[in-house]
Formats: sequence, C-alpha cells, structure tokens
Amino acid sequence: SKFIIVSSPGERGGYLRLGSCINHRDLVIGYEKVHGGGWYLQDDEKKTITLYGSSCDYGDPKLGLIDSIDREFRDYSFWFTPYIGCPPNPLDMSHVRWI
Repeated sequence: SKFIIVSSPGERGGYLRLGSCINHRDLVIGYEKVHGGGWYLQDDEKKTITLYGSSCDYGDPKLGLIDSIDREFRDYSFWFTPYIGCPPNPLDMSHVRWI
C-alpha cells in the first residue's frame, strides 16, 4: 500500500492519499502537485497507520504539509519511520481537517 501527499494548484497544504497501486504516480488525479510519498501499514485492530519510506516517483514525504485526511481515519493514530524496522515516531494530526 502506498501514499502520497497532494495539493491542487494554488493550495498551500496537502491531502494524505492512501491507496493500493503499482506506482505512486497512479495515485495522482489530474494536475495535482505531489509533495512526496512512501508506503504505509494500516492496523485496523490497533487503529494505527504507519507511514514509512520515500516514493521512488516523488521522493521523501513532506509530512508537515498534511492538512487534510479522509474522515474514515479520524480515530486512527499516525506514525512515521523512514524504514521498516526502525521505531516509528507519532505524528501530530491535531491541526488536520477530516474531510
């Protein structure tokens, strides 16, 4: 499963888009600007989503730009680690709009 952070032209923040695909670019819709990406692990039992890695197509994720996430993940905690096997760090999502 892969993720990217995207914004529409003229927007300052970014939307966290999660999906299953072969290439990160398959998650892009239209003329969106991509602010990096990577892979993710979703644990529905623990209500966690761990973001990790870097997109081969778009580079390191600019996590500070995330300002909106799909509301279905509102009850989840978000974590980031650059590599699987490294301890993840919690991400502060208190400022995020749940859309």
